[in-house]
Amino acid sequence: MITAIVIVFYVCLFLFTVGTVLALFSSWRAGCLHRDIQEVKSGLGWVFLTIKNFAQLIFNRTVYHHLMSYYMFYTLALLFMAVAITGT
Repeated sequence: MITAIVIVFYVCLFLFTVGTVLALFSSWRAGCLHRDIQEVKSGLGWVFLTIKNFAQLIFNRTVYHHLMSYYMFYTLALLFMAVAITGT
């Protein structure tokens, strides 16, 4: 079991490394690395707004009330998954 967790960790680490390198490379090609910091911040404002709009769609009052109404079922499902993963 530990070996599987270590393998998953290394795969995630590899994917994050590749993603970071590709992001830096694309920023370098777009010229973002040589620009002023303020230009980069203002240029990436749409990313912040996209994440903010997504979070407001998912984490709204209706979802909160649903989770508070059915939290015991979600907890039970998580417990069943934990038992299934551990194999006991």
